[in-house]
Amino acid sequence: MQKDKPMPYTFNEHLHNYAVWAAARAVARNFTNTANVKSAIEKTELRSLLDSNEKFSIASFDQFHRETAGKIIAHLKFIDNELGEKASYGRAAKIIAIYIKTAIVIRDSGMSNLARIAHPPIDRILLTNANKEHKKLGLDRYNWTQLSENEYFELVEKLRTIEFESFWEVERYWSPIQAE
Repeated sequence: MQKDKPMPYTFNEHLHNYAVWAAARAVARNFTNTANVKSAIEKTELRSLLDSNEKFSIASFDQFHRETAGKIIAHLKFIDNELGEKASYGRAAKIIAIYIKTAIVIRDSGMSNLARIAHPPIDRILLTNANKEHKKLGLDRYNWTQLSENEYFELVEKLRTIEFESFWEVERYWSPIQAE
């Protein structure tokens, strides 16, 4: 009897696994583990973006984001109600942003349609540093881990007013050294 061959390990599988790990690491502190983040991501259409050539508009991406964050939050609540209580829109948004940054933005050298319009990962470092140059936006008043959906999109609209060619460029205000 011949054993079944294992499924081939493709580059997209590799990229997906790495993007899941990166997203989990970005939100894990005082929140959850990699297995829960992986399970939540796999309840969404994020992975399908790896093989997609879909052209998003800003509005259609924002809608995709809302739907994806809703699925992540709902799945985390399904896993554990206490975890679901901590699963804010801001945390779901960070999972989405890190996954897309890792799997799409970096892969495409920031040049694809999605890479140009996808929301950057938003955290305290980015908000604090951006606020230094853009005080009128009041970015320092937001706590990314506590953002509701409405607050998150209010913040995204403020960040979109900063001059850049692609949305990922807002990350010039983020520093890996400050993340230590």
